[in-house]
Amino acid sequence: MGKKFRIICNKDEVRLDVFLSEKLSITRTKIKALIEEGHIRIAGKLSKPSSKVKRSMEIEGEILEEEPLTLIPQAIPLNILYEDEYILAIDKPVGMVVHPSFGHKEGTLVNAILAYLINQHSAFSIQHSASIPQSAIPGHALRGSRAGRNPQLNMRPGIVHRLDKGTTGVILVAKDTKTQEMLSALFKERGVYKTYRAIVEGIVKKEEGRIEGNVGRHPTDRKRMAVLKEGGRDALTFFKVVARLNGFTYIEAYPKTGRTHQIRVHLAHTGHPIVGDDLYGKKSRNMAERPLLHAYKIEFKHPVKGTPISIEAPVPEDIKEFVKNSKTLGSRQ
Repeated sequence: MGKKFRIICNKDEVRLDVFLSEKLSITRTKIKALIEEGHIRIAGKLSKPSSKVKRSMEIEGEILEEEPLTLIPQAIPLNILYEDEYILAIDKPVGMVVHPSFGHKEGTLVNAILAYLINQHSAFSIQHSASIPQSAIPGHALRGSRAGRNPQLNMRPGIVHRLDKGTTGVILVAKDTKTQEMLSALFKERGVYKTYRAIVEGIVKKEEGRIEGNVGRHPTDRKRMAVLKEGGRDALTFFKVVARLNGFTYIEAYPKTGRTHQIRVHLAHTGHPIVGDDLYGKKSRNMAERPLLHAYKIEFKHPVKGTPISIEAPVPEDIKEFVKNSKTLGSRQ
């Protein structure tokens, strides 16, 4: 059930999602989701978040009540690439969702990290023969009176960036709120340098180059992103050829911005979609079980210690096997 509303518009030429966000004091993201899911109508008809409102328009709908998502720690093995008292870096495996959602409540990276950090907390408590307040557990708040009795957590650990379900590689986690804020600021200031490895369709002729184009939601397919002539958010990706294969190219990509599906969209836009990408791919979309995209390296200045950090995740076997099984035409390695 949800809370119904009916509004007579008092503005002209304002985006529907922007108007309702201000009018209802709800985040624009949530309003967009409600519109796209068909819970908001203009004069009884479904619309788009980008639709422009006009004075005297009748807008009605319902705001769905969401139950809080309870996060349960799960003892899922983690491949830890780096760890100190502030930061954790993990090599995310293929197929693992990063954040829990109402469609993926368990088996996510967050579930695994929660269990790992609770275990760390318990070991520390035993070692020092003293208890730590629940609020001191990095990045979390425990529900219930005792951490040892089926602990459930209602806050997410400090994951400051994302990888798609099918993408492997380095992902950073902050262990406390202050470090999370500092890491987030680094990402916003573009002080984090990311290197990806990918295999793409076709032979990329240039040894290196740049791809620039605003990325936003596809105008007709809401599951896809696209390079847009108008709207969207600015996006920039550099690339370099690692090796040319038989009908494919092994590349490194360096995204300077962090838009949803940015590398996948930019490469597809140039006519070289990633092998195995069933959303943006062409001929080779079924040649791999997932998009052959790997977050290979991440470099940044430690937000607390100030020291330079460089973390690499080994290239996974499926990418190495694809390269091995393709006849090499030329290599820059």
